[in-house]
Amino acid sequence: MFKWFGLFILGLLAGALSVLPGCAVKEQVDCGYVQNVYNQRVSWKGKLPILLEIDPSVPVEFHGAIVQAAKKWESVLGKTLFRIEPSKVNTGGLPQRDGRNIIYFLKKWEQNKNTEQGRTSVSWIGDEIMEADIQVNSADFTYYWNGAGDTTSNKAVNFEALVIHEMGHVLGLRHRDGVGSVMETFLASKADRVAISAVDSNSLQCEY
Repeated sequence: MFKWFGLFILGLLAGALSVLPGCAVKEQVDCGYVQNVYNQRVSWKGKLPILLEIDPSVPVEFHGAIVQAAKKWESVLGKTLFRIEPSKVNTGGLPQRDGRNIIYFLKKWEQNKNTEQGRTSVSWIGDEIMEADIQVNSADFTYYWNGAGDTTSNKAVNFEALVIHEMGHVLGLRHRDGVGSVMETFLASKADRVAISAVDSNSLQCEY
C-alpha cells in the first residue's frame, strides 16, 4: 500500500506566507500533481536534476533498481530528472528534515501502518518543492529485482516498481487510481508494474 505523506501543513503555511496580500494567484489544472492551497501544481520548477541520495541502509543489490526507475521517468522527456548518488553523510538510517533528498531502507516501521510498502515525504514553499525523502518498509515486506532478493514471500515486492511510484511522488505527482498509472495507490505483491503509462507521461510533460 502506498500513501502520499507530503508535509501538507508545512506546504500550506509556507505557501500562505509566500504570497503578498492583494497579489492575484493563477490557478492551474492539476495534471495529476499535488496542489497547494492556491491550486497551483507543486513541483521542482525547473531545478533539475534532482539529487537523490541512496542511504547506506539500502542493499547494494537494489541500487541498480533505483537507477533504472529514474531512467524510466527520464525516458518520457528525454532529459535528466535525477542524479543518483550514494549518500556522503551518515544519517544513521533515520529520515530527517535536512534539505537533502534521500532514499531509506527502514527495518523499523509503525505497527499501525504495516500495510504500507513505502512512503514519500515532500516539503515545499509556495509551489516549489524543497525536499523529498523516500522511505521503504523493509520491516513488513521483502523485495526483489533482477534476480536478487526474495520472491517466495507473499509480501514480496518488486523494488523497481516501488521506487518508480515513490519517485513519482518526489516529482510532485499524487495518487491516481483507475487509469492504469504507476501512481495507483496499491501495488499487489509480485506485481511487476514498471512501465510508465501514457497517463503518467502526460502528467510529467504537463509540468516539466
